[in-house]
Amino acid sequence: MQSTPVITIITPVYNGAAFLDDLIISVRDQDYPLVEHIVIDDGSNDDGATVAILKKYPHLRWWSHENRGQYPTMNEGLEAASGDIICFISADDVMTADAISTAVTVLTKNQKNDGVYGHFTYIDNYGALYWYQPLIKYAPIICYRYIPYIAHCSLYLRKKCLIEHKLTFNPSLLYTGDYDWVIRMIVAGLKIGYVDSTLSQIRWHNQRASYTKTARIRAEQIRVWNMYGVNPFFFKALNVSIDYLLIKRRLISAFFKHDRVAEISSIRSWVASRKVK
Repeated sequence: MQSTPVITIITPVYNGAAFLDDLIISVRDQDYPLVEHIVIDDGSNDDGATVAILKKYPHLRWWSHENRGQYPTMNEGLEAASGDIICFISADDVMTADAISTAVTVLTKNQKNDGVYGHFTYIDNYGALYWYQPLIKYAPIICYRYIPYIAHCSLYLRKKCLIEHKLTFNPSLLYTGDYDWVIRMIVAGLKIGYVDSTLSQIRWHNQRASYTKTARIRAEQIRVWNMYGVNPFFFKALNVSIDYLLIKRRLISAFFKHDRVAEISSIRSWVASRKVK
């Protein structure tokens, strides 16, 4: 890998006009000189709103195709990428200011590592920090099957390793392909390092699949558990415990604030979104 490697950021987008500008600008304004941003319009049907935004930014590599789904589109981006290091980020999320340079610095210092990941935070529709934040930021990589604490938008990987190990996304999965993808990295023995920095922000809004497709996500999750021998009872018990601790912490914080009703209302809304529909 060259001393200043090219970084390819890959973004699939479907009807993403609401937040796409924020994502593109967050990538464009990185303090790293060699960034290729590929955005693939996955057959948006929003009267041209998504495509109109893409046309505003001449630095992008972008194209449209018929609707194929998130993971086949991400695979297409990986195949087209010219960069040495790859990161996938969704159209409604954003990169933190120095994410790319931070990740590249770690990877250039640790040439034996195949990738590196950092933290992420949740933001709301307006870009403010969401009340719910990940409780687990770091754990031994073997724990990932039970605590999915690595987000693909905070994960940077050498393209060569992905190609050699055939680590593309499973196109038969609609919602849990990134969970399956990271598990397969672990199974393949990739060496993935860690950096104690926030590299991305994930937007939590009511159009996210976690709100609207809960039952389908759960069915796919069970399928992935079965493929990799994950104990469903232990997974659920562990993650419910983590959520309980986070909510308990938030309720204690809310008790000492004036706007307790709003705090508790937001928690109730989030809990409702986690239930199978």
